[in-house]
Amino acid sequence: MEKLEDKLGRIESWWKGRGIGRPLFKKTLPQKHNDLTSIFDIAWKSERESPDFNKTVRLNKNRHENIYLGEAYPVAPHIWGPRGTPEVMAAYLGGRVVFRDETVWVEPVVENWEDFPVMFDSKNYWAGMSRNLMERQLAECDGTFIVSMPVLGDALTCMSLLRGSENMLFDIIEKPGVVMQKVKDFACAWKKAHAFFHGLYRTKLKGDSSWLIWAPGILCTCECDFSTMISPAMFEKFVVFELEQMKNYAEYFIWHLDGYEEVRHLDMLLSLPYIKAIQIAPPPAGKPSCASELWLPVLRKIAETGRGIYVYANNEHEVKTLLNNLPPQQLFIDGGFPGENAEEADAFIKKLFNVF
Repeated sequence: MEKLEDKLGRIESWWKGRGIGRPLFKKTLPQKHNDLTSIFDIAWKSERESPDFNKTVRLNKNRHENIYLGEAYPVAPHIWGPRGTPEVMAAYLGGRVVFRDETVWVEPVVENWEDFPVMFDSKNYWAGMSRNLMERQLAECDGTFIVSMPVLGDALTCMSLLRGSENMLFDIIEKPGVVMQKVKDFACAWKKAHAFFHGLYRTKLKGDSSWLIWAPGILCTCECDFSTMISPAMFEKFVVFELEQMKNYAEYFIWHLDGYEEVRHLDMLLSLPYIKAIQIAPPPAGKPSCASELWLPVLRKIAETGRGIYVYANNEHEVKTLLNNLPPQQLFIDGGFPGENAEEADAFIKKLFNVF
């Protein structure tokens, strides 16, 4: 089995634009006796009852017996509920956490932003739960897997959870100055929260790790689901303003472009030199794939700026299409490589990269 440090070394080369002579790729082959969904089945189901973190960690260690090809590696995810736990800053800031069948949600608590302080407190109950989970994961960390940091989220999306989406839309129109100040406060709180949890992370691991990817330095996997509801001008005013608050803290930025509706903000994102890579979120079933004629012009535009491109493929045809249309040294392809076992997958990969 290949060492984790070798995989991370190749990912570091991708981040730094050096390339490794082929695209980066990920393919995971589960062992037949492992149930990949089991870790989610035992996740937190109620705010009234703490999850069995010890069982979560044990089940996650079983997943590490899978076969990880290319730059795929075992990771202990930061999850509270079945789908994971996105935008946890909304909980750390005082949001009302609700556990649903398939996700964890935060319900609004803000009546007026002027009366609601936006600051991180490590003694917050939910921050404590995150610390508990990470400490138990890190206690088992033996250099063969990565522990993921909490999915902190972005200002406008977290604020829309705390305030309600409709109210938040009115706020950015009617009280832009107040919102700007809260975005600035959020960025400060985000950095404090990240530094708090990264202090735990670095006791065992180097670099930084989000739900998406590992990086050799402080990482910001940035996104803004709320951006689908605002214009490019508002995106620049609020979202870019937040990113500017972060640029001297984080060393590696990757933008999570979640759907074609966000493409209208791409030019603005590509104008920011500190964003080193763009991830195109995997299109849902029935929508054009990353290798489609819809997305290829977008990917070429990103490639022309020299950024890293993190994309998804579903099959051999899509993998080859991506390779034929984009610079291989900038590509990171998740999935799509055929093979029912390690031998079949390895044979295809060797044949493919002998050609490209």
